[in-house]
Amino acid sequence: MQDYQAAIAEMFERSVAEACTALVVPPETERPAEARRIVGLLAETIAGYAAGLVTRELGHAVHTWFGAESAALVHAAAPLPRTRAKTHEDFDAPEPTLREELVLRLRARLAETAAELRMMIEVVAARLPGDRTRAATAMFGELARTAQYDDRLAGEIALGWRCACAAIGHTPMPDVASSPRARDLWRIWSELVGNPTASESRQGAQRDGFIALVS
Repeated sequence: MQDYQAAIAEMFERSVAEACTALVVPPETERPAEARRIVGLLAETIAGYAAGLVTRELGHAVHTWFGAESAALVHAAAPLPRTRAKTHEDFDAPEPTLREELVLRLRARLAETAAELRMMIEVVAARLPGDRTRAATAMFGELARTAQYDDRLAGEIALGWRCACAAIGHTPMPDVASSPRARDLWRIWSELVGNPTASESRQGAQRDGFIALVS
């Protein structure tokens, strides 16, 4: 279990490092406060996505190994969405660039998210059937190995940054070469942060769930 918890934190840090080295410089803006608000909302959404990613993976694994009743424990213990995004004044440093601020925010929020997920995993592990310890050990070991090679979060950070840059520059949302659900979610996110040129959402897109705007 502890290896899995550590693998999650390492995956978060690796994803930020991998994604942020390739982030483009955002366009110049005459509304820096608005730009920083958008960056903050992006960090909150990415943190929510990360929590949802781990929760879904753990829930699926518990369902496979222990059944639906045990899997329900995962969703009951999942971290709740946050209600406040930190501002750049919360960081003890000179005002960073927008790209630097995203990195600061992501590292801070994902560290908090990893801590919340550690608690969730401990709750779930404590409630798994006591006579199946070896199965639980095998399941957490498999999850830890999977997390070591998971690059989905890095891809989502890069995609979200492109959408944030479009919103900051008031340009159309970029094409999202991803699943229809991902396109729907980032299109809705662009609309919610105030990009007036975001294209119309597909019918049936969901505004709830982990990858939603948190303000």
